Amino acid sequence: MTAPPSIDRLPPDDPTPRWRAIEILTADGARVSVKDDAYSDRIRCDHPPSCSAQALAEALVEAARANRRGRIALFAPEALRGDLCREQFVHEATMPGFYAGTEDCAVMGRAIDPTRAELSDPEAVAEADAILKRKTGSAPPEHRPTPATMVATEADAPAIAELVTRTFERYPTPTGVPGYVAQQIREGIPFRIVREGDDVVACASADLIRSARTAELTDCATRPDQRGRGLMQGILSDLMDDMRAMGYPTAFTLARASVPGINLAFWRLGFVWRGQMRSSCRIGGGIEDMNVWSRPL
Repeated sequence: MTAPPSIDRLPPDDPTPRWRAIEILTADGARVSVKDDAYSDRIRCDHPPSCSAQALAEALVEAARANRRGRIALFAPEALRGDLCREQFVHEATMPGFYAGTEDCAVMGRAIDPTRAELSDPEAVAEADAILKRKTGSAPPEHRPTPATMVATEADAPAIAELVTRTFERYPTPTGVPGYVAQQIREGIPFRIVREGDDVVACASADLIRSARTAELTDCATRPDQRGRGLMQGILSDLMDDMRAMGYPTAFTLARASVPGINLAFWRLGFVWRGQMRSSCRIGGGIEDMNVWSRPL
């Protein structure tokens, strides 16, 4: 069953699932769980089980074509990188120590639709890259004091969802839906917020990948009138402390490549740019390019 044609226009607060989980079978008998991501028009495969790169690549391409998806995004052990490149996958980034701090993760992509091999907004990305290059040519500034952050509870879910909805025209997960946020918090996903009075003015989360002992720092949103105060830097710093307390040795993020501010926030916290995923996912105004950042904790 394919997604309705209007799924690409879903606002952040629409509860419609962005993807469905499917299982594919490789030629060498491995069963691989993937996301058929209609919202971002891609097949996404995270951390497949042991199998040959050729069999995995063939099965992913078959799934993408069967479901009429324009792109494949694959996060896999670095050991598969060379063989995947021989299967026409493109190496987009490598995150050191991604798997429990001991094994690197290769971010691989393949465009079924040729337009998905190109930057979606080359001018905006070039402008952002120029700013990043200029800013990151010196040492990161000293951390400045920020308002105290709070661990979010289920009661904060409506305010977090509202902030995400106001910040993003489109979003690749249903974080604009209060019930979804509440479920994430119940399942142990750390969210942190900054309050001004009764209002939540900034938020972010650490999406735990428990099998790999790492997490993606995501759901970063700050109310426009509160930007420039370092709120996100404080939230992300405290989320990293939360992850350390849980025994997680690494963290990563996928940041919009056309937006300098969020990339600089991660650089200031010691994250290292690892690569770029072209025409990767639907966020903000449409299909966008994403920078890959990671760091040990």
